[in-house]
Amino acid sequence: MFRKIFFSFWMSLVLLSIYAISCAIATFIENDFGTNAAKAMVYNAFWFDLLHLLLLINLVGIIFIHKLFQRKKYAALLLHCAFIVILLGAGITRYFGIEGGMHIREGQSSNIVVTRDEFITLLLYNDNGKVREYQSFGVDFNPLLKNSFQKEILIENKKVDLKLLDYEKASDAMSSPVIKMKISFNGDSKEILLVPNYNNENVLPFRLGGEIFALNWGPEEITLPFSIDLKDFILERYAGSMSPSSYASDIEVIDKDKSFEYKIFMNNVLDYGGYRFFQSSYDEDEKGTIFSVNKDPGKIPTYIGYALLICGFVWILFDKRSRFIKLSNYLKNQKNLILVIFCLFIAHTKVFAEWDSLKLVQSIKDNSSQHSLLFGSLLVQDFDGRIKPMDSVAMNYIHKIIKKNNFLGLNYNQIFLGMTMYPQNFQHIKMISVKTPQLKEILGVDKNEKYIAYNDVFDKEFYKLTNYVEEANRKKPVLRNQFDKDILSLDEKINIAHYIYSGKIFRIFPDPSQKTYTWYSPATSMPFESKDIENIQNLLLRYFFDFDQALTNKDFSKADEDIKKIKDFQKYYAQNLIPSKTKINLEIFLNHYNIFNNLVFVYICLGGMFFILLFYEILSLKKTSKWFKRVLFLLISFSVIIHALALIIRWYIGDHAPWSNAYESMVYIAFACAFSGVIFYKKSPLAFCTASIMAGISLFVAHLGFMDPQITNLVPVLKSYWLNIHVSIITASYGFLSLCFLLGIFTLLLFMLRNKKRKQVDQSILNLHCINEMAMILGLALLTIGNFLGGVWANESWGRYWGWDSKETWALISIVVYTIILHLRFISVFNNPYVFATASVLGFYSILMTYFGVNFYLSGLHSYAAGDPMPIPIFLYLFVFFTLFFIVGAFFKNKLKGPI
Repeated sequence: MFRKIFFSFWMSLVLLSIYAISCAIATFIENDFGTNAAKAMVYNAFWFDLLHLLLLINLVGIIFIHKLFQRKKYAALLLHCAFIVILLGAGITRYFGIEGGMHIREGQSSNIVVTRDEFITLLLYNDNGKVREYQSFGVDFNPLLKNSFQKEILIENKKVDLKLLDYEKASDAMSSPVIKMKISFNGDSKEILLVPNYNNENVLPFRLGGEIFALNWGPEEITLPFSIDLKDFILERYAGSMSPSSYASDIEVIDKDKSFEYKIFMNNVLDYGGYRFFQSSYDEDEKGTIFSVNKDPGKIPTYIGYALLICGFVWILFDKRSRFIKLSNYLKNQKNLILVIFCLFIAHTKVFAEWDSLKLVQSIKDNSSQHSLLFGSLLVQDFDGRIKPMDSVAMNYIHKIIKKNNFLGLNYNQIFLGMTMYPQNFQHIKMISVKTPQLKEILGVDKNEKYIAYNDVFDKEFYKLTNYVEEANRKKPVLRNQFDKDILSLDEKINIAHYIYSGKIFRIFPDPSQKTYTWYSPATSMPFESKDIENIQNLLLRYFFDFDQALTNKDFSKADEDIKKIKDFQKYYAQNLIPSKTKINLEIFLNHYNIFNNLVFVYICLGGMFFILLFYEILSLKKTSKWFKRVLFLLISFSVIIHALALIIRWYIGDHAPWSNAYESMVYIAFACAFSGVIFYKKSPLAFCTASIMAGISLFVAHLGFMDPQITNLVPVLKSYWLNIHVSIITASYGFLSLCFLLGIFTLLLFMLRNKKRKQVDQSILNLHCINEMAMILGLALLTIGNFLGGVWANESWGRYWGWDSKETWALISIVVYTIILHLRFISVFNNPYVFATASVLGFYSILMTYFGVNFYLSGLHSYAAGDPMPIPIFLYLFVFFTLFFIVGAFFKNKLKGPI
């Protein structure tokens, strides 16, 4: 009976569910109470280790009970064995691995590794103050769990009793907890207060029972049989910026019988004596380095497990006995596939406000269109050190101020030019968008006005928003109302406008002495020789004068020539920093055509048109024009190609793969989603159309206000080929799993349309179910492989492949969630298309949490959150409402047996 219950799929799903829920709870514990609390209560707890063991035993038992050997399901067998090997490797690392750090100053050496874990150490001293012996044991205190313990320690065959009396929060003057301990020896006892001593320094001895003891609470120190001497620490920054581009340590390893020199830097580690040394951080004065140190006996079995995992997933996609191939064969046997797509059609119109044009604005509009393009090609250095065309700077800042790229008939380069050259005039022009009536009332402008002028927020020199901005900033983000948000938004716009009006953003002149890589604006202090400053001033004044004259005589030839002279100045003094002409032109091309944003409407509208045709077919049982469908297929396929080319261009411009931030990864997910539709088109046009709509939705999300589309420099840890491998695979999985979500929604919609007169709907549901399951198998394979390859990257970069960071934990939760969904069919009561569709819809919320929730609501290495989390957007509540609407609506017609 026990064997039947414990080695059942029911037990597997129960254990996996408990595992996923436990991990999820741990991420919130970590966010609110710290990493130590999460480790003590979940990750390092005995019950969590036991849960791993139960999962391992259950998996091994199922392999033998269901006789995967005899049924010749070798691909599935290999895949499940891979998880067994990974779990064993993780166990070895968990119990026998060492993680720590080493700090060395330039010109000094060290052989001491300080562990990450905390220990209570009892030290026994001689009368002369030297340590005779010591004993230590690990502890894991946290604000939620007050560990109570009583230890009997043998030190030089002498029994010493240690007992924890109290664990409490420290006083306001201290930043760490306090523990009270009672130590008893030889009939004597003493109470000791301890605070964490992370440097293991200034340990205070005390006399007890005729001996001298000391207690210390802090990390354990491991003495290595060799030492490392830091010759030099090297920090490189991006040109003209304080942002680090890379940092490295020139070291010498000194052993008993040999020594050698080596350079450790990010993604380039030192392996020696069974330890791995990683460049982790550095001292503020840049005269010392901090290494992460790792000794991991479980690495080899873990990596073997990863390799088996990848082979298993690939094999499943081609194994004739696999579920994936069976689903594919079922679809091939269906001659008439009826497909249904939900249509989202959004009309895109550009509406410009009609204003009484000022003479200056009209002159710029009528005469400077061609010149503004040349001005846009002028190079400027942003505050992160990146050299880029002025076109990118102008587009970014003007859009933030006006919420449009064009205004009053001027393009963004013309507006930027006008604000730079005629600040007094443009400060009177109403072009800063404002919504809240209360805010307009405070500023003293008409409540019907859609825009205000820069000068409207000032009363002489007094800034009208000062008190309101301070009050809004004091509030937690979740407590800010719409007025607070508009205040902060307007304040940001005013600051940006000030940057432009003051000329500080005009960083177009490199250092003529070439001593620094920083570019300067004439509006700021330029540390140049007087002749160079005079030359720069003449260049700029000549340009300003000629531009002003050109507005009158409509001849921009001199102003054009002035721009070319400034470009020559840049080339002469910063030739090695300037991007190629091709890069500059391609970046301007991306700015002007806004490919990713425009593809939103292309994907959604073409997918919507397909829906109209197919919805008509399913209701009328009449076929529509094949050539029209073919045209739509070609147009969507062409859009996917354009999407791919735009990604390649962005890659070329930024010198790194275009999935290094939230915006880029969403754009890539949209591409992966659209491309997945191309893969499934021969199986069913449904996946193709659904993927088109989902790609459009993903691109729409990418262009919401909280994502920054700017091309930026990479932080040092991302300068690795692992970025391309890990991120591309894992974000591609999001594309497939997004497709599963939408396929699940359409399946539920079809359930709602079922009746006796529409029997063809049932076949559509079954076809949809097969595509959904196939897409989920692919998505889960990519998500699992990508997540574990991310572990390899982490191990090669900073010495651990799994640290229970919130992002990686939620990725693991998503893997478990989709594993559960794909195994629901082994339980008869859940083996039907309605349950699978519902699960594929609900499962997508784990992806949303992994991608968005962690970034903005939890702390961790991958988090974008700073301080309090941003409020939950209203559209998420609507999203949940419509999800429940489809699930409940389809429930009453859910009786339908699965296809195979």
